[in-house]
Amino acid sequence: MAFKWYYDLRENTLTKDVQEDYVAIPRKLLSLTSKDLALRIAEERTEYRADTIENIINIYEDMLMKALCEGNTYVSRVAQYQPSITGIFSGTGLADPTINRCQVNITPSLDLKKKLQDEVILEYSGRKLDLGGANIAEVLDMTTGKTDGTVTPGGMVQLKGNKIKCINADGSGIGKLTLYNDSESGEEVPVLGVNEPSKIIFVFPTGLLAGEYRLEIETYFTSGTTMLKEPRTFGVSASNSNSVDRTCLAQTVCELLHKVLVTFVTRRL
Repeated sequence: MAFKWYYDLRENTLTKDVQEDYVAIPRKLLSLTSKDLALRIAEERTEYRADTIENIINIYEDMLMKALCEGNTYVSRVAQYQPSITGIFSGTGLADPTINRCQVNITPSLDLKKKLQDEVILEYSGRKLDLGGANIAEVLDMTTGKTDGTVTPGGMVQLKGNKIKCINADGSGIGKLTLYNDSESGEEVPVLGVNEPSKIIFVFPTGLLAGEYRLEIETYFTSGTTMLKEPRTFGVSASNSNSVDRTCLAQTVCELLHKVLVTFVTRRL
């Protein structure tokens, strides 16, 4: 009997000097429980009822956990369970409960490894996963409390979103946060009051002409301590509300904001 595993590809961020290499991510099917296995057993190869089999499986698992808590190694046709202890000890041999903890290492058995090797076929799904999920969900003018896309020069602006922390390739600094109007050079924001994965707060520069601006964030951040190989750039539109018709402009900006959020694009620079 042959089985098939479908998998997606995700960029390998550990190889900084190689641009086109990926790791495979198996596509999840079902999360089975003892009840599911009991039903399968009852349907295929026994006269026992499924609830009886499920009860036996649960008793078996209780006995297995008890045996492991006693410090025993357990070997089955599927895996070997080996007790271990985490952390480093000093010469006193005393355990530090914040560092030294009991755990169990589980190693696939030779039978399982052979079955995987002989009977499972790998098939690429054709999907490449974006390390993104980055987006700006809200722009708040902290001076007026409005989220209609208008901002106040010299006032605080709060961005809320996902994976928007603005950092350089080495994890330092604030990356680049730039405001563009008609100028290609743009106006960089040099200081961020708050720079977190889900929130950025900065002062909107004074002296800018009234009009619509596109805020772009260029960052290497993705999650935890992992950095992207190349910067991710994404943005949102907002309006400098100095000497403009706020009511008329708000509708236009909200439409632009919606489009930007829906059509978020990762750009390689």
